[in-house]
Amino acid sequence: MIILHEYPLSMVEHAGFRKYSKTLQPGFKVPCRNTTKKDILHRYEAEKESISALLRKVKGRVALTTDMWTTNHQNKGYMAVTAHFFDNTWTLHSQILRFLYVPAPHTADVLANSLKECIQSWNLDLRLSSITVDNCTTNDAMMDILLGEFPYGSLMLHGQGLERIRESVSFWTASPKRVKKFEQVAKQVTRDCKKQLVLDCKTRWNSTYEMLVVAMKFREVFVVLSARDNLYKNPPLMEDWDKVVKICEILQVFNDITHQFSASKYPTANIYFPRICEIRIALTRWFTSPTTYIRNMVEVMMEKYNKYWFDVNGLMGVATILDPRFKMALIRFYFAKIYDPSDVDNEVNRIYGFLKELVEEYDNKNENSRSSSSQMYSYDISSNVGKGYMQEFAQFVSQDNSKVGLKSDLEKYLEAETIPLADDFDILNWWKTNGNNYPVLQQIAKDIMSIPVSTVPSESAFSTSGRVLDPYRSRLLPETVEALMCSQNWIWANYKGSGECIMMGGNNCDDGYDDEMDSGKSGVVHID
Repeated sequence: MIILHEYPLSMVEHAGFRKYSKTLQPGFKVPCRNTTKKDILHRYEAEKESISALLRKVKGRVALTTDMWTTNHQNKGYMAVTAHFFDNTWTLHSQILRFLYVPAPHTADVLANSLKECIQSWNLDLRLSSITVDNCTTNDAMMDILLGEFPYGSLMLHGQGLERIRESVSFWTASPKRVKKFEQVAKQVTRDCKKQLVLDCKTRWNSTYEMLVVAMKFREVFVVLSARDNLYKNPPLMEDWDKVVKICEILQVFNDITHQFSASKYPTANIYFPRICEIRIALTRWFTSPTTYIRNMVEVMMEKYNKYWFDVNGLMGVATILDPRFKMALIRFYFAKIYDPSDVDNEVNRIYGFLKELVEEYDNKNENSRSSSSQMYSYDISSNVGKGYMQEFAQFVSQDNSKVGLKSDLEKYLEAETIPLADDFDILNWWKTNGNNYPVLQQIAKDIMSIPVSTVPSESAFSTSGRVLDPYRSRLLPETVEALMCSQNWIWANYKGSGECIMMGGNNCDDGYDDEMDSGKSGVVHID
């Protein structure tokens, strides 16, 4: 309960909890907080071993996502590393592997070393399919470092008009008294007062979009309040709202696609390519807008888009080809809308060539496995008949047959008719059922479909303004924080897997004290 609902360890010493426990079971002795901490660490180790055993059974590759958490006063940084993979029954798993304390400064070298430590501690060095990170230059530099170690986006919206809206939201959410006054006027002016103003984080466009959408519902309320409150001096102008309407039309496209990309219940790799192509088509259309501020905003978007386009469209294009509804047809369809006619064939062939390279890579891996077993068998043949070349011949036949079969496999898949389009199509079940007809493609699909295209699942507790630990957990030692965060993820996964319906709630209460908060004894920094 303490792990699941983020209660403080000191809860076990609260008089009310002890009385409640005694009422339920008079013979039960409630442990002290230190004993509770030891029990949590034991549970963490047990759950960790279960996850480790599950990973050892997985035959395919593992995709990773990373994101940074901070304490409530931004004094400490933690790196959450999550693994995404399919088990042997094609069930998608997303499990936190580490919740690492990362000492400042958070440079590319420091982040790379932390992530490298996690990868090696879980023996994933040779099993990675991808690493998905947040969009920032430090992460780009970190990935450049990691690419040498292993074998294998944020929009700033500027403008005086937007700032007036942001300042207005900040003003009316600054204190409970102002919030109450705003709500009172909202009830008088508009029928829809269910929404509450929310201030954005400037570096997260999705939070800016949510702020603007809510603020637009109260545009008349801001006008009334500007006449009633002398302290409120800079309300949004009519032209500000006109700009916001156009900006939100653009951001809504990104917001809708982001929600699709953030889904953790189904694989998203196969829908990434068409959605990202639709964004490029939309950006091209917006770039011709007669409105200057729209063109300027889109120019920043296009620059960021182009930075990653060629790095990701190869692998994600393969994921689209491996969707039997799309195959090569969808690649050609979108590229015809994006590229000049003279470049379309080259771009399509580039994606197809990438798929062929993957098939060869997986084929070589399977070939090595087959050759080791065939060598043992052929050795017996050569011993019996006295022909040393029989061993080499057996390996030759194995290689020759596999190449012919795999070539026809790929051709057979691409030449087969695409299946009808359906929104409820279950691509995992299709490959699980039909994959035996295309064994190597099935392996590739299994690894690629587990790759998430977002670091943040929509159902997670991550706030739009950043990943922030609550004040209580901010005070704990890093190893205790890691045990709590990882164990919570693993235990919830067990509940969901067993079909139990449990409310995920509870208060993040803080009684302001814990054994680990004694800085004189443990060296833990207090965050007041």
